[in-house]
Amino acid sequence: MKFTYSCSIDDYLQYQLYTASTSPTIKKQRLKSLLIFSIVLIAASYFFNEFRSFFEVAVITALNLGLITLYAVYLRNHYRQHYRKFIKDNYKNKAEKISSVTFREHYIETIDETGESKINYTNLEEVNEIREYIFLKLKTGESLIFPKSEIQDIDGLRGKLAELSDEYNLKSNVDLNWKW
Repeated sequence: MKFTYSCSIDDYLQYQLYTASTSPTIKKQRLKSLLIFSIVLIAASYFFNEFRSFFEVAVITALNLGLITLYAVYLRNHYRQHYRKFIKDNYKNKAEKISSVTFREHYIETIDETGESKINYTNLEEVNEIREYIFLKLKTGESLIFPKSEIQDIDGLRGKLAELSDEYNLKSNVDLNWKW
């Protein structure tokens, strides 16, 4: 079974964002950053203000909650921009290039402008599916990205991946409502 497609910069970006959103390390970093910002903001606002009434406390608290929410949005956009720059620097020669992935009897064969590679099925780790993509994660940490809009026979791909999942005990994650 052979699939021919190309991945855009946005496809690589979605893969990086999905991977970051499921990474325990990145989750901890984001939470830690948000907590530190919140603590510093709240401490500073209460340290530098003398509150004379409940109304002043309520206004400062509402402002702090608004700033914390804005910081969370900023942090999400900061990660997006960071990954976009990383992809432009590191994937500029791979983006928009036609590649083919062929499922052979004991391995996956990938061919693109940079060359050919063979991936044994025993080196597969998990299959992740979100609304617009399927990511086939390897034990090396890399993934094959399958943009659903580029794949002609998406049901055939799902069937082959389900077959491989059963045969090689691959973890399968389906999160069609995922968004960064």
